[in-house]
Amino acid sequence: MSKIIKVGTADVPHIYNQDVTKEFAFNLFSENSKDISRMIGVFDNALIDTRHFCFPTDWFATQHNVIERSHLFQEHATKLAASSIKDCLEKADADYDDFDHIMFISSTGITTPTIDAHLINELKLDTHIKRTPIWGLGCVAGAVGLSRAYDYTKAHPKRGVLVVAVEMCSLAFQKDDFSKSNIVALALFSDGGACSLVVGDDHRLANKSKINLKDSLTTTYYDSLDVMGWEVVDNGFKAIFSKDIPNIVRNNVKENVEDFTSKNGLSVSDLKHYVLHPGGAKVLDEYEQCLGLENGSIHYSRKVLKEHGNMSSPTVMYVLNEFLEDGQYEDGDHGMISALGPGFSSELLLFDVG
Repeated sequence: MSKIIKVGTADVPHIYNQDVTKEFAFNLFSENSKDISRMIGVFDNALIDTRHFCFPTDWFATQHNVIERSHLFQEHATKLAASSIKDCLEKADADYDDFDHIMFISSTGITTPTIDAHLINELKLDTHIKRTPIWGLGCVAGAVGLSRAYDYTKAHPKRGVLVVAVEMCSLAFQKDDFSKSNIVALALFSDGGACSLVVGDDHRLANKSKINLKDSLTTTYYDSLDVMGWEVVDNGFKAIFSKDIPNIVRNNVKENVEDFTSKNGLSVSDLKHYVLHPGGAKVLDEYEQCLGLENGSIHYSRKVLKEHGNMSSPTVMYVLNEFLEDGQYEDGDHGMISALGPGFSSELLLFDVG
């Protein structure tokens, strides 16, 4: 087994009300898109109140090249990552000696050296710390990072891992792209950073948590490569995502979860807690329907979506943080962490309390 000790989150400089973002989008696109009046309703249907961005609104109104976007990613991603690490370690009453491995996760910018190397310099971490950068998994990556941290600490029960996820979805916004995908992205995605401390059973902090990771399941669906991802364009990344994502949840998630729980001697009805990446309101609705969840079962996911939007990979950790901080769990409870992302793929983690 492995333990999730705490989750830290990062403060992002600019907070936007969804109505303000909607008005901004309408004004920006109305002169060039005849369909904007019809498409603008996506802002209301997203069930989001506020989102966080690294940039003020006037940044979105101008064009930016790849070089500028890359510099901005390195600068802000390092800040967000460092902030989330400090928050996590403070909550856990931990220090830099309590982990020997950083898994850095992102899909919204590229740097070499990767951001984890910048963090070693920024925070003066141990020069021998292990580094595993994970790129390109998008929204599913936060859960994947927790799975790989589980694998590592299960094999090395005295060690700890920081899983750090940072995304700047704002960097993929293209002001001259009048497609529905670009407008939906502006209505849904945001910036954020989170850090989870995962330790093995024999780590000195293991007794500070009752959340035990038990198993994980990765699934990549055939013939779904075009469902979600990036298209590389002259000015950076352009969002690709399909309206079929809720259908994929409807047709696949229940079978995945049933197979996963059965493998571990459980049934879906044994799961009391759900820490789900809120990919969007429709995706959460499909989770509820296909798993037969009671109203309110995924309130942490809906809360994060409402207050932050979809930050891609860090989002599931924000949900996990809400779950941990609320503390509404008892010994013997079972729960599941889940996220979906490019591939198209699913990541499930089973945990219990005790």
